[in-house]
Amino acid sequence: MADGDEKRSGTFAIPASTFYKKNPLKSFKRQEYIVIEEFPESSEEECGDSSSDEDWIPEQKGASRVARSSSDSDERDEAQEEEYEGQGEESEAHAAEDESQEEDEAEEAENSPPPRAQGKKAKGKGVRNIWKVMDNEFGGDLPTFLGESQMNVEGRDPIDFFSHLFTQEMIDNIVFNTNLYAFQKVHENLGLTSEEFKTFLGMNMVMSYIRYPRARMYWSSEQGLHLDLVANAMTINRFEKIMRYVHFVDNYSIDPENADRFVKIRSFLNALQGTFSASLDPEEYQSVDEMMIPFKGCLSIKQYVPKKPKPWGVKVWVRAGSSGYMYSFEPYQGPSGGRGEISQLGMAGDVVMRLCEDLQDRNHKVFFDNFFCTIPLLQALKHQGIFGTGTCRKNRLHGAQEKLKTEKQLKKEGRGSVSVVTSTQNITVTRWMDSSVIHMASSCSGVSPTDEAERWSKKEKKMLKVQRPFAVKLYNQHMGGVDQMDQMVAAYPHRRRNKRWYIRVFFHLVDIAVVNAWFLYRMSGNEAKDLLHFKASTARALINAGSVTIRSRGRPSAIPPPLKRRAVVKVPPEVRYAAGNHWPKLNVTNAMRCSDESCRRRTKYICLQCVVFVCPDCFANFHFRR
Repeated sequence: MADGDEKRSGTFAIPASTFYKKNPLKSFKRQEYIVIEEFPESSEEECGDSSSDEDWIPEQKGASRVARSSSDSDERDEAQEEEYEGQGEESEAHAAEDESQEEDEAEEAENSPPPRAQGKKAKGKGVRNIWKVMDNEFGGDLPTFLGESQMNVEGRDPIDFFSHLFTQEMIDNIVFNTNLYAFQKVHENLGLTSEEFKTFLGMNMVMSYIRYPRARMYWSSEQGLHLDLVANAMTINRFEKIMRYVHFVDNYSIDPENADRFVKIRSFLNALQGTFSASLDPEEYQSVDEMMIPFKGCLSIKQYVPKKPKPWGVKVWVRAGSSGYMYSFEPYQGPSGGRGEISQLGMAGDVVMRLCEDLQDRNHKVFFDNFFCTIPLLQALKHQGIFGTGTCRKNRLHGAQEKLKTEKQLKKEGRGSVSVVTSTQNITVTRWMDSSVIHMASSCSGVSPTDEAERWSKKEKKMLKVQRPFAVKLYNQHMGGVDQMDQMVAAYPHRRRNKRWYIRVFFHLVDIAVVNAWFLYRMSGNEAKDLLHFKASTARALINAGSVTIRSRGRPSAIPPPLKRRAVVKVPPEVRYAAGNHWPKLNVTNAMRCSDESCRRRTKYICLQCVVFVCPDCFANFHFRR
């Protein structure tokens, strides 16, 4: 070997035999580890956490080793070899102790809710769920409902039910802030009154079920476009001026540091939610889902949900009964906006807990989809006396998938095959094979009693009868409350274009209030009316309550305008019995039969407000409700 190769810069050539004599290879020692049964809960939201492993590694007990530095390891090699022989017996003893601790911890978990440590990175020790291949303990006999679904509204006409939800106090507050905003904006005295705002509200209701492409068409002079119900109630200029200045809060009273993104309309939202929950006691079966308020303007909290009929808009979390009545709602403000810190249940779980605050300890049954459903959420609801059921994603089963049959096994068994496991806290996970695999998690239902459901087979081109678990049947029956409300609102929506997002939110909630009032009207046992007639009746009553006399421009005509006749029997009760200008007026045309049912005479007198023929002697009897 050349000298240059033997001596390089900073290196020395050492024969291999000499190196291994001085540093003999040490044999690797066999090491045993004790399985730690308690471990921190993990979720999908924490997968991207940048914290180190030292934050969650549990301490080992008994014969478990403590980490030490490399300098100390050389000094304790000999002592470690002596201890190795006795470690096998100790590890077996610890394994037996850990199994007994599992059962004790599971029993303690039944009487305590899951940890809800506050903070964006909430962490804590979670109890391992022990799953057994068995059905739910209730076996189809649901827990007895301890509440009473009672209606707290009385009335005969549609306007009575709507006025109970959309109260006079709300109207007065909107009128005050609207006048204040008009003065702050252009120093103009708008002079809006509560009666005039009711007319404005009723006109917008009419525009929701009689739709024109442009708002000014309702006041058009062309034949076939002019709508008397709207045009005779208010001028177009006054209507547009009120729409321009509608406001719900004093802008100068808003704190610049306020993180609430719905502060522009927060007072109205709180008042409306209070009347919704107070008018009807919660039903036994409730559902939690999302709702979209259509809006495509500039807004930071605007959401895009591609599978919705109106994908762009403001997202709202809603709790509704199985009848479709909306009890509670919460507008979505972004990942962390307006609601404080997130608990261990996650953002979606916290939404369910907030919406169900008034359902505690009455054995309500709440249903939600796989966006909300987790095993810890079902445990937290059960601790508050609420039983939850929902579809669950397969990565949220918390170990239940280890005891369930695999998807391949269920596919081999065919459509309708099922596998079920239940935890020690009576949380049941059901894996059912339909056209695809479905996971149901519930604290009150499982497989039995099963029933048959009809499904279409693409291969055989016919309907098949498939065995269906009880949890799936229960979910399909009571999950559609929010969807039913969406369907009713979408039938006659107020969708006038407006760049201000809070105006769109306001009129959408007015439509919801009309639908809720319609549900209450049907529950009260009054005369059957569909939603269209109910909304039309409410709109007429609001317009009549604040009707404005319109003065025509120019000189008064010498020839009186022809009388607009109405069918005698078609006078709406909201107009006939409402307070107003019920005065007799002599008509110069031919006499007509009196509109009072008990009178058969002919008269030339008409009622100025009802615009029907009524004898002067019959005025009191005709306008008095029995």
